[in-house]
Formats: sequence, structure tokens, C-alpha cells
Amino acid sequence: MKAVDFCNALELLRENEAKPKLTTGNVDFDSLLGGGIEQGFFYIFYGDNEDDIDYLLYRILCNSLLPLDKFGFSGKVVFINSGSYRQEQLLLDIRLIVNLLKANGTDTSRSLDRIYTISAFNEEQQQQAVEDACKLLLEDSEIKLVVARNITSFHLPSELGTVDRKEQILKLQRFFSPLWQACQAKEITLIISCKPRRQGGWKPSPPDGGSFLRHQAHVMIYLRRKDESDKTVTAFLLKHPNRQQKTIDFSLYEGDPIMGRLTTPFRSILQEEMDTLKRSFREALMDPARRDSFDCLVKAWTSEQGAMSYAKVPSTLEAMLLLAVVENRKLIEDLREEIRELRSKLDSVQS
Repeated sequence: MKAVDFCNALELLRENEAKPKLTTGNVDFDSLLGGGIEQGFFYIFYGDNEDDIDYLLYRILCNSLLPLDKFGFSGKVVFINSGSYRQEQLLLDIRLIVNLLKANGTDTSRSLDRIYTISAFNEEQQQQAVEDACKLLLEDSEIKLVVARNITSFHLPSELGTVDRKEQILKLQRFFSPLWQACQAKEITLIISCKPRRQGGWKPSPPDGGSFLRHQAHVMIYLRRKDESDKTVTAFLLKHPNRQQKTIDFSLYEGDPIMGRLTTPFRSILQEEMDTLKRSFREALMDPARRDSFDCLVKAWTSEQGAMSYAKVPSTLEAMLLLAVVENRKLIEDLREEIRELRSKLDSVQS
């Protein structure tokens, strides 16, 4: 018979305490969680203010790229974004991530290469996103964190009836279980966000998703704005494997050097994008004619900053691509007009 090794509870506790913990960026919030985000745990962050939840997810995502001695996981991240592109017009908030990475003092380009992004805009795409994420977990051993934003957005819309809701919760359980199991098998931290079952009320509502998510999660945190006039947030610790329920007030954005940069003028963002493209893209072009073409686009971008700033597109780079298409179309029309004139002169000479 094979011998079985046993350990007492104290040894197990010490082993868990020795594992790296990821900072949320706020000392008080870390303390509420028992020192930070623990490796291999499943967390649910939810609340009434989606902007606060998103900001927290992005900050945790960027902090996870930090080395262990700076309370990061020193690994890669998988970010699954579920939402309506028409409403949010956002795949990934690159501006916020870049600012957070700069605030952390990390190399932006290198850090961005360590973030896998998978977006889903409907239920079928979300199913595929989970399958793709599970495949990444098998192939890349450096992944230490999976963040799934708005995981219930397609399965549990507010207009569903009771019977339909039960069916959708079962479907959510079937598609989400493989991701949860893959993370558990490799001790990868899993963090999801979702909406509360009910908005408002003095008592925190449970997260949407039925009992399945609540039972599987190790930690559940409900966030509520204390005062809309400032950034004070009340955090309710509703579930934790070794801590009692507790409530704290903290400033989610306190001392954060990037809050003043979240509304960076479009002119500054555009200039930064152009400088980056000049260094990383233009210099790599082999054909001098193409480098000249790029310089022409720079002139067009510079002269039409106002139009791009008003364009309702997700990112600065997409606004630049939009204007590049317009500029190319203008050049095509100029060439067509020139060809017409040349043909007219040729016909005149031939006649």
C-alpha cells in the first residue's frame, strides 16, 4: 500500500502564508483580503459602480506583472473582456493600462507583451473566449492570473424571467466550469467581475450568477461608492476561507499618480502615438518610398487633430487609421482627376 503523507493545520497555514501575494495597490484593501490577492484563489469583485470595479481590475492586472519583491506575481495575465462593443466601444483600455504601468515603473512595451487579451461581444464568442483561455493556460506556464470582466453580461440580462434565468445560470455553469477547473489545477488566480443581483439597498446584494459562482469563489467583495462627490469606497468582505466578514472604507484612487492623467489631452496622446510609431514602425520600413508615405500621414494626422479627437472610435490609434484611410481616399481622388485631365489632353492631341 502506498504511504500517504500528512501535515497538520499549522504547517498548512505556514505553507499558504509563504506563497506570494499580489497587492491591489491599496494597503487597507490588501489588509481586508488578508495581505493581498492570494495565488490560486478565485475572487469575485462586484458592485453598483462599474467604473470602480473596472479600475480595480486593471490595477490588479498591471500589479500582477510586477516582480515578487514588489508584491506582484511576476508572470503573464489573461484578460477576458465581455461586453457590448457598440455600447462601450472598448476592447481594452490601453491608455489606462499604459498609465498604470508607467506609475509602477515597469517597461511598458515589455509588460504589454505579457498580457493576453480575449474579447467577446456575444454569448457564442464568450464560449470561444473561455476555450481559448483554457488552451493558453495549458500552453503557457508563465500565466499567473486570469481576469474575466463582466462574466455574466450575456447570460443574465435584466429582462429574463425566472424560468429563463435558471436555464441561463445552468448554461453559465457549463461554460465557466472548465476555466475555473483549469485555474485550480495550475494554482492560477482567477478574478471575475459581474453586476449585483439587485441594485441599491442598504444590504449588499449577492452577485449575479446564482449560487454556483458564490459557492465556487474563495473570496467575494462587494464595492459601493460611499459618496459620489469623492472616490471613497465601502468594501464588504462577504466571503473568505480564513477571515471573518468585515467592512472598511477606503479611497480607491488615493495617492494614485495616474488619476490626473486619465483625462490626458488628445493632442498629447496623439503625439505620443506618433513618436512611438516613428521609432518602432517607420524605422523598420525597408522601402524609402514607404517611409516618405508615412511622413505624409504624420502631416495629415497633425493637421486634423480636431477631427480625430471628435471621432467616436475606441482608441487614438484607430482614429489615426481612420484618418489615414480618408487621406488615402483623397490621394486616390486627386490621382483620378489628374488622369482625367491627362486623358482629355491625350484625346485632344490624337484628334
